[in-house]
Amino acid sequence: MSSQEIEELVRGERRVPIIIDFYATWCGPCILMAQELEMLAVEYEKNAIIVKVDTDEEHQFAQDMQVRGLPTLFFISPDPNKEAIRTEGLIPIQMMRDILDNE
Repeated sequence: MSSQEIEELVRGERRVPIIIDFYATWCGPCILMAQELEMLAVEYEKNAIIVKVDTDEEHQFAQDMQVRGLPTLFFISPDPNKEAIRTEGLIPIQMMRDILDNE
């Protein structure tokens, strides 16, 4: 997705959390994380939105979001008063579930 599409999605009204996955095609841990995110997409089909951002294609957006290591995930709550949760590096799928379940 483009940075503009993601910004519109984040600003829009929604009832489910968004996961933004910043990755690169050449990044080994990103490939492993992609497999886990695909499983989450099935599990949370109606309860979360997962979007992927290729940092090579959206370099400026990644810089604006201060992405330094890959993969980087942002968990954005549907509650605009909650801070986004940011993770960097490969994290276990259960940790992702726990974050989503607490949104």
